[in-house]
Amino acid sequence: MTTQSGLSTDRWYFTKDEIVGSVSSTKGISTSKETSYRQQSALLIQEMGQKLKVNQLCINTAIVYMHRFFMCHPFTVFHRHKIAKACLFLSAKVEEQPRKLQHVINTAHYIINTTTNPNRPHHPLDPHKEDYKKEKSTDCDSALIPLL
Repeated sequence: MTTQSGLSTDRWYFTKDEIVGSVSSTKGISTSKETSYRQQSALLIQEMGQKLKVNQLCINTAIVYMHRFFMCHPFTVFHRHKIAKACLFLSAKVEEQPRKLQHVINTAHYIINTTTNPNRPHHPLDPHKEDYKKEKSTDCDSALIPLL
């Protein structure tokens, strides 16, 4: 199976040329911007994993999933925060440390909002409100699972 970038989904190793010529770079994102997005995503996954008390193997698995995902899909189509949440949620299941989706979403929401505005009080998302339902959408999961 191949993705829109032409990469085979059954491969886990990429050449330097494939990494430099990633699908995001073909969509107009510079290498430095892509690197920054990858670092931000990995940092979010690390912080979420620590707050959710999963082990480092689970966190590392999620980071690998995220890097693999963005080798096949551009940052212009999928937001890095949504993919980070989906990767950690999935890796927690795979590594037999499952966490509730609501906890993953609220943890990410807390980290993102306290990082951007530390003086603002944090309020968890209400599962019955539209904001939560938007965060819960499964479009990321359906794109992520075929790559694994």
